[in-house]
Amino acid sequence: MQQRIVQMCQDSIAMLSELAEYHSDDIARAAQMMVNALVNENRLICCGNGASGANVQSFVSKLLNRFEHERPALPAIALAPDSITLSALAQDNRLTESFSRPLLAIAQPNDVVVVLSASANAENIKSVIKAAHERNCNVIALTGASGGEVARLLNENDILLSIPENRAYRVHEAQLFILHCCCALIDSSLFGELEYA
Repeated sequence: MQQRIVQMCQDSIAMLSELAEYHSDDIARAAQMMVNALVNENRLICCGNGASGANVQSFVSKLLNRFEHERPALPAIALAPDSITLSALAQDNRLTESFSRPLLAIAQPNDVVVVLSASANAENIKSVIKAAHERNCNVIALTGASGGEVARLLNENDILLSIPENRAYRVHEAQLFILHCCCALIDSSLFGELEYA
């Protein structure tokens, strides 16, 4: 068991090293897109399925509450339809619209839509990207290795962070790390570098 733990730690370190080497510019661009939206009084609207959805909620909670230090709440929304809404959508065969329908109801031009999808092929994620473009919102997509069908839906103003992994749990781990980087960069850009004890 210990050998397996060591191997998992080494795999995680290798993945983070690859993110640092090949994707730090993309992470910085994604954080800057978020900062620009917030400075211009737009919102971050975020969504994902399963463990990706849990990462979305964690990210939004850190923006609404705090990351490392006290600061004002930042306008971020996690699209997470309740069970009644989901059952209504299912009844009408509209589960693929579980994120796009609420997005179309609330999104304003220049909001930033952050989508997380380990598979990069989920129908409701593809639907919300189309809805984001319909509302003139830019998209930041955090996906698994190939970018899948999500990558083909993005336009030149969007940002794809395709995590160099095929194992879903490892993609979820990297998603959370990237979102933590974005939290730190947002805070330092909006509120200045913070002192650490």
